[in-house]
Amino acid sequence: MDDRTPLARSHRVIDLSQGIAGAYATKVLADAGADVVLVEPPGGSPLRHRSASGAAVDPRVGAVLFQYLACSKRSVVADPDVSSDLALVHDLLRSADAIVWSEESSLCRHPALSVDAIRAIAPAAAVVALSGFGLRGPWAGRPSNDFIWQSLAGSAWNHGSSDDTPIMFGGNLGDFALGTLGAFALLVAKVRADRSGAGELIDVSALEVLALTHTMFPIAFLDHAKRPHRLQRGSAIPGIHPTSDGWIGFWTTTGQQWLDFCTMIEQFDWLEDPSLGLMDNRALRSDELIDAIEKWTCQRTTDEIIEFAALLRLPVAPIGNGETLPTFDHYVEREVYVKNPRSGFPQPDVWYRSSGAWRRPFEASPLVGEHTDELRAELAAAAPAEREVSGDESLPLEGLRIIDMTAFWAGPIIAHPLAMLGADVIHLEAVKRPDGIRMAATIPMSQEGWWETSPFFNGTNTCKRGLTLDLQTETGRALLKRLIAQADAVVENYSPRVMDQLGLSYDELRAIKPDIIVVRAPAFGITGPWRDRVGYAPTIDQASGLAWITGERGGRPMLIGAASDALGGLHGSMALLLALEHRRRTGEGALVEAPQIGTALGFSAEQVAEFAANDVLLERIGNRSPVLAPQGVYRTADRAGSFPGADDDWLAISVEDDTQWRALCAVLGIGDADLDLAGRRAEHDRIDAAIGAAVRDRDAEALSAELAAAGVPACRVVPPHEAAEIEPLVASGYFERVTKQVVGDMRLPRFPIRSSRGPAVWNRRPAPALGEHNHQILAGLLGLDDAAIEQLAADGVIGNATSVNLGW
Repeated sequence: MDDRTPLARSHRVIDLSQGIAGAYATKVLADAGADVVLVEPPGGSPLRHRSASGAAVDPRVGAVLFQYLACSKRSVVADPDVSSDLALVHDLLRSADAIVWSEESSLCRHPALSVDAIRAIAPAAAVVALSGFGLRGPWAGRPSNDFIWQSLAGSAWNHGSSDDTPIMFGGNLGDFALGTLGAFALLVAKVRADRSGAGELIDVSALEVLALTHTMFPIAFLDHAKRPHRLQRGSAIPGIHPTSDGWIGFWTTTGQQWLDFCTMIEQFDWLEDPSLGLMDNRALRSDELIDAIEKWTCQRTTDEIIEFAALLRLPVAPIGNGETLPTFDHYVEREVYVKNPRSGFPQPDVWYRSSGAWRRPFEASPLVGEHTDELRAELAAAAPAEREVSGDESLPLEGLRIIDMTAFWAGPIIAHPLAMLGADVIHLEAVKRPDGIRMAATIPMSQEGWWETSPFFNGTNTCKRGLTLDLQTETGRALLKRLIAQADAVVENYSPRVMDQLGLSYDELRAIKPDIIVVRAPAFGITGPWRDRVGYAPTIDQASGLAWITGERGGRPMLIGAASDALGGLHGSMALLLALEHRRRTGEGALVEAPQIGTALGFSAEQVAEFAANDVLLERIGNRSPVLAPQGVYRTADRAGSFPGADDDWLAISVEDDTQWRALCAVLGIGDADLDLAGRRAEHDRIDAAIGAAVRDRDAEALSAELAAAGVPACRVVPPHEAAEIEPLVASGYFERVTKQVVGDMRLPRFPIRSSRGPAVWNRRPAPALGEHNHQILAGLLGLDDAAIEQLAADGVIGNATSVNLGW
């Protein structure tokens, strides 16, 4: 049977990792058809034994999270201290197109399976190395995990109550973020290998990944505005509120959305107070506003409120959890949840859908070592692979052209890394309808050029070209269609109905260019009851279970911030890369749907699986872990912050095993060093009090260094505006300086994959000014002369300035 999956089982990936990040990275490729071989130590990967609910686990089968992440993979068991087993692993590595290595893996700590050893054994393979702080640099090998990365990256500092402890995101989102970038790196390496045949080493640092995906360009904002974006913790208003039968989530981004929200809850006096249009001002009156909002929400059911809010096109969602998510009508109609092929619990399908129907049906996760003999036989029978190396050193996506019809943050992210990797990405706007995130300006909208100062626009659109076209005009649409005839792909995140209204449906675009790839990325997809609902990252948090799992024990669910935008966008990037690979193999274009909600539901799969399989509803537990102890954030001595209001300082500690616990007790001078994990979990309250007393008058930075040197994962909780001072980010040159007119110099993060084959600099050009490349594109690609272009400007079809004020 013809295998129509993008990777067609001919692409072999050897997975030596043993954590969530590597498992997720290789899941993405297995779902796309790759032959993923999981190499496990005797007894199986530690991930098999991870149970967030505490339910008993069959060690041969593995816990529910493992079963979800390991679908369609094969398993080999090997002890690297046994010569025949090590020879098997080396033979597997030689057969590999790609290899995933991670520093937490017991296999990867073996000298014969170090990164350098693997590169010598398999020089033609792409080796993707996942680590906390990178393979080189001042913190290489420093103990860390998801909790520590969040603390350093700034995602926790602004998260929680204004007068209380910073709160981490629930659900191991940092691990999934690292896995997402690992998967992206694997797909880019595939593109490069197809062009050059050469192998490469790709170093992916979790700290760099979270600094990009968990915060919205805080250093660029500081450079623009000369002040931090936020200094106080606190929830947005409106946010998540109780109803008569559950919880409801809102998000108001624009001024009009705030006014519509006030009208809905019948707070007409708020309409007369322009100061409340700003989120920061609403935070100053939080008690008063929340009390009024919840008097209204508590008198109505969740469904009643959603129906009312949706009519006003307000971003709104129910707060889903492991029990309720599979019952939501939108997910039922779209058949989002399918049966796990090993144990039958519901798990989310892949996040993308394609017109070519090229997804791989899930196959059961492997039993421990199930395919060891099978793979020995395959390797013995296989001829040595021959790879032709061309020496092509160009950027991997040079020659690719993408029309980028997206706005805000998640949408523009889809094509952004592809632009940095060499693609010609044309970001389309209109003078009357510029990219909405330009409205997050750092100067008053009364000043000329304000639309160029948004750090969020400038951070997500570097290396692109900018074109304005008024698509409400026949001329604008005709010019766009001529551009599409010369493009490889179109990316858009409009409401589902917009493209059809513009005469730009997939069928119409395919008539222009038969092999065109169209990636559509609305919040909830292009079909189903929620297709027309407005959604931002917080809406996705609410509707996916990510908000449910985040917050204090017994408290209200919390939003997690920007991560659902960034990670949803990057999954759109990967969907586009998969469609391009499918076209390379078959010559066929595709319509690919990559809604943000699909990505987030994948991250919350453990909640649904634990409830269905073990009848356990995973709940909020603050900064604690379901599998580690102790873990928490502890107040330390105050420090003089860079700005008033940021003087409180905090230390994050996450103990993974008995050895680390004994080291923590020794450094802090606390007792109970003989407590095992069960004992530490039972005594967590008392341990927290002891740790808190021991660190309260200590300097967080100095103490974290002392603990790390003793082998304990620990760090200071860093405000996002101080990220540029973190030692490994300084050493790696993570922030690149870019200069743009109106704004001047700003520091932007490099894309967080570091390949031995480049690029050395990612942000090679600033984000385009509005309409900056109109003449270049219209003359160079469409052949228009100066007079024709001047007439387009006179008619308002193109332009480079806007008077629009969307009331951000």
